[in-house]
Amino acid sequence: MLDAVLLEWEGVLADTGIVRRDELLRALADEGVHWTAEAYDASCGELDTHAMAVTAFASVGRIDATLAELVALRVSRACAERLSRGFSLQPGAAQFVSALAPHVRLAIVTRARRAETAVALAASGLIGFIATVVTVDDVVEGPPAPSVYTKALASLSRIRPVASGSSVAIVDSAAAVHAARAAGVHAITVGTSTHVSRSAHGAVNSLTGLTHDGIVGLLRELPAARA
Repeated sequence: MLDAVLLEWEGVLADTGIVRRDELLRALADEGVHWTAEAYDASCGELDTHAMAVTAFASVGRIDATLAELVALRVSRACAERLSRGFSLQPGAAQFVSALAPHVRLAIVTRARRAETAVALAASGLIGFIATVVTVDDVVEGPPAPSVYTKALASLSRIRPVASGSSVAIVDSAAAVHAARAAGVHAITVGTSTHVSRSAHGAVNSLTGLTHDGIVGLLRELPAARA
């Protein structure tokens, strides 16, 4: 039985991470830190915005948590403004979410802040299908971390109990796989390399054509060692 599906926003439902990268690089440049997209990808790809800013400043010997938070807020506002003008969902994402919603409860987990997430969800047309949203603003330890998944399950359980072992996180990074598994949640990767998907409970190339029965089928095929 499948109780809930916890969906990573960036990389799974939408490719909005590029917007965050561009806005962070712009904000850092305003503070005299000139990073490249390559430096960002190597150091920050799976961090929340505040942690990204802390990492960038530390790389040039500047330790200033207050400035990092101000930069993170500036980036979040800029991201929300850009996303409000429109963006594209990943192939098959809209059809996948709308088809899955009648069968299980859906949650969004994201490293983005709540303000920009609210804007993105409203623009995406998916908000009516989502039972709960957990952002970096809702947890002490920023994603990817087990706390985002346990928080999402706790929120869903306020209406009806949800078991972690009957829940699936759909993710796109090794760190998210490990975080989901640490929370007792099964993990399925989308569009990742074999190296990343090896530690997951299943893998698909995209959301196109993926169904509730398809997810259940992937879990039923689990070798005992990976369950």
